[in-house]
Amino acid sequence: MKKSMTVLEILLGLLVLIIAIVNLYPFKFFNIQTGAEIMMYGIILSGVSMLIVGIFRLASVYSYESLSLAEKINVVTSILTMAMSVVIFFFQLFMTGSRWLHLLFGIGLLSYAIGRVTIGVLTSEINSGLRAYYSAIGMGIAVLSIITISFQMVQISSGVNGTVYITYGYFVDATLIMIGVDFLISAILGIVLRRQKQSP
Repeated sequence: MKKSMTVLEILLGLLVLIIAIVNLYPFKFFNIQTGAEIMMYGIILSGVSMLIVGIFRLASVYSYESLSLAEKINVVTSILTMAMSVVIFFFQLFMTGSRWLHLLFGIGLLSYAIGRVTIGVLTSEINSGLRAYYSAIGMGIAVLSIITISFQMVQISSGVNGTVYITYGYFVDATLIMIGVDFLISAILGIVLRRQKQSP
């Protein structure tokens, strides 16, 4: 991957990471009014993050001179991630279909996970440690994505004071945090491996 793409990957990784953390804990970083506004636009912020992820992964695949099978699969999964983001924006714009949002987020994020696992399993040109990392992070993201697809709300405790639930948005943001970290680690590992190749 080109150096400019590596720098962009780091910047976008930080952006996705910050958005997801702020979206997950808005009141820890802002006052009540600002935190409430962030919560209100949380779905849009998560959708924007997912769109950024899809666009970058698609662009990074096309930075190679020729496409292998794994990279072709990545093209498809990146387009699917972007498509889910666009559909989410459509639903939010027209305030319809909210019951489908967890499915759309889950499918988009699962597509990203499939792309990472595919690179790890099918790409023989890269370092075996890097392949193992891609496969592991992809499977971790896939688990959270499947939870997002399966449940709109998940019960976390039940007691005398009532039952506590967390929405699918929690898992979306947790998944986006993993993706942000993935961007950063992937870029750093790419830099380290390039330097190792260049050294005599």
